[in-house]
Amino acid sequence: MKSEITSRKSPTKIVFIGAGNMAEAMARGILASNIYRPGDMLAADIDKSRLAFFRRKLGIKGLADNKKAAATAEIIVLAVKPQQAPQVLDDLRGNLQGNPLLISIVTGFSVKKIADALAMPPRIIRVVPNTPALAGTGASAYCRGRAATARDEKLAARILNSIGVAVRLDEPLMNAATALSGSGPAYTLYLIEALLEAGRQMGLPDGAARLLTIATVGGTACLQVKTGLPAEELRRRVTSRGGTTAAAVKILDRAGTRRTIIAAVKAAHRRAQELS
Repeated sequence: MKSEITSRKSPTKIVFIGAGNMAEAMARGILASNIYRPGDMLAADIDKSRLAFFRRKLGIKGLADNKKAAATAEIIVLAVKPQQAPQVLDDLRGNLQGNPLLISIVTGFSVKKIADALAMPPRIIRVVPNTPALAGTGASAYCRGRAATARDEKLAARILNSIGVAVRLDEPLMNAATALSGSGPAYTLYLIEALLEAGRQMGLPDGAARLLTIATVGGTACLQVKTGLPAEELRRRVTSRGGTTAAAVKILDRAGTRRTIIAAVKAAHRRAQELS
């Protein structure tokens, strides 16, 4: 007996395999940008609470069966954790009809690794997104597999731009993007944590310290975007000789903070290469 999904008259435009936070962010961006409607989308996840969330908050129906969900998909967004990906890809192997476009956000899984797992050369767009996508301000790097078309790339870029900005790279650079922008929000939040602690130690109320810190970090990023000036130039303008900022920067330089940050990002890059 055919399932409800496989017997549909028309294919599902886009299926999310994995209904976690990043899939949610992408679904929200797609809906907000009117790329697809809720009825054009489907989510698959073993977590019933996430499927209920997608149905209740986004109007997107769900299934717990990856094979059934993917059966008539035109686009599949592979949005599972790396440790779950081998089993998910095994579920999909031999069950993809019509060679759908596969948009993968699985960390460390190359185009070749996915193709090998599926035993076929699917149309793949590999993506490295980051968590600010949840606020519509993400930064995504993507590369195009050999079987993917220019039209596939255009559609994927449109989806990614609905949750922030998107940059195309050659695949060998995707690990660098993972280290820089994929992990980048953690570095920024680490700085925010330190600024908040400094505020507390100086006697600022928690609420005031949080508001000032977050507004400063976000405002500085916006300032650079709006002016288009290099970070070094903007920092020079705010660092008066003998002033308070100069005193702070002197400590940062003395501690080798710049070298430490660069070393940290390179360590993330090495780890990304190992995972690949």
